[in-house]
Amino acid sequence: MKFKGMLLIILLVPILLPNVSAQSPLVIVPLNDEFTGVPGDTIIIPFQLRNLGNQTVSNVTVYVTGPTEGFLYGSKVIREPIGPNETIQDTISVKILNLDPGRYNLTLVARVGSSYSEAQITVSVKTLVDYALSIDVNDEYTYGSNVTVRLKMTSQANGVIIGRLGYTLTRDGSVLETFVTTIYLRPGESWIKDVKLTTPRVGDYSVYFWANFSGRFKSKTATFRVYQRNLRYDAYFRDGAIYVHVYDENGQGVPDISVKINGIPFKTDNEGTVSYLVDKPGTYEVILNLDGKIVTTFVEVRKLFISAAQENETLLVRVVDSTGNSVPNITVTASGPLGKDYSTTNASGLAEVDLKKVGYGTIMLRAESSRYIGGEASVKVTQPVTPTPTPTTTTTPPLTTTTTPTKPPRSYGPLAAILLIAGVILAGTSYAAFFRPIVQEEMLDRYYFVKVKAPRLKGVDNFRFEKGVNAIEVKATKGKAEIGDGTVVWEIDHLEPEEEAYLQVILG
Repeated sequence: MKFKGMLLIILLVPILLPNVSAQSPLVIVPLNDEFTGVPGDTIIIPFQLRNLGNQTVSNVTVYVTGPTEGFLYGSKVIREPIGPNETIQDTISVKILNLDPGRYNLTLVARVGSSYSEAQITVSVKTLVDYALSIDVNDEYTYGSNVTVRLKMTSQANGVIIGRLGYTLTRDGSVLETFVTTIYLRPGESWIKDVKLTTPRVGDYSVYFWANFSGRFKSKTATFRVYQRNLRYDAYFRDGAIYVHVYDENGQGVPDISVKINGIPFKTDNEGTVSYLVDKPGTYEVILNLDGKIVTTFVEVRKLFISAAQENETLLVRVVDSTGNSVPNITVTASGPLGKDYSTTNASGLAEVDLKKVGYGTIMLRAESSRYIGGEASVKVTQPVTPTPTPTTTTTPPLTTTTTPTKPPRSYGPLAAILLIAGVILAGTSYAAFFRPIVQEEMLDRYYFVKVKAPRLKGVDNFRFEKGVNAIEVKATKGKAEIGDGTVVWEIDHLEPEEEAYLQVILG
């Protein structure tokens, strides 16, 4: 029974299985198997697809494989049906990236379903000679600035390249500098050279940069200008600070100008201004670099000094500056037990304070002006004694008369002496002012000041001033001042009529 069942199954198997015919694989054949290129090239690979089977195929995928880096591989799907024993032709692309020179084996693949075909091709990558040139320089520079021109060549080759490069620098058409050299660069390497110009002259400059590698010539040109502006400046003292303002011909402030005040370096701000706080009198040296033009000037900073004398119910206040000159139009503030009083100095530097307003005792005085360093002083004043009138007796018969009281003469105390001395000095100096130079000396704390003024009618030649003092530093607004053995010597070649000059001595 079992034997009959097995026999029946064996006979039925051929009937139940489907008909299957023999099938040859799909074949891909490259029409060229040797290719040459350089980095950046795209290689077109022509190929032929052959259907050796007995059934039509479609949607055939074709692609290229090879090294994981260095190539950009293409792929495509051929949807056109390919009948038995039919052949079609097509192309596929491969791009060479930044790859070293050499021979590379690639595989061309065709796949449909689970069937695929392969073919080998070879790509020879040659040396690519390529590079980039650049010139880094600004368009404009102000005179007095240093200029740096950066030249750069970067290799874009896939191998070592050897060649020559150079540059030519000109100003206003005239050659200033030439340079030529031979170099080699590996892939991605750069050659850099900085051409430095120290405070170049005013003019129009040109840089011509060239290179020649394996017959591939490239060049680049850049131009720049060095110019000098017509700069102006003001230097002055105001409100406790020295100000330096630099501006152009249009009155616009110029930033980034180098300024030195007594050796301390500054740069002008966006408004073209430098400010430097000072609290001591003296002559301050200001040095400016105006687009390469070095200018030196001086700012005289003076301090106000106060002296006072009481005249009955009035306090006479005299204000002088560091040189001993009387200063008009100075606001004087007096503070006392009863309050404050304000006054302004006259042409002689004198101001009057009403003691009935401020009271008697210790009076604090302050002199202020935007043009000077303020001065302070204290003085003690006493209330004046009012004289008691003496009664008189008469033996004459009473008469009806009208008596006009006689006001006692006012006592001017030291004021009369001051006015008398001032009159004598004025009379004497009026002659000197016309024919002889006037020399004034003043000592304040550790400062000793000398002022010389030429007469009105003629200048002064070969002026010399010598003083025996223990000095540690001297400054003069004009001429030459030197410290000797216990002496100070000041010499001026020439002063114009009415021209003034100052000497400041710091005592040891």
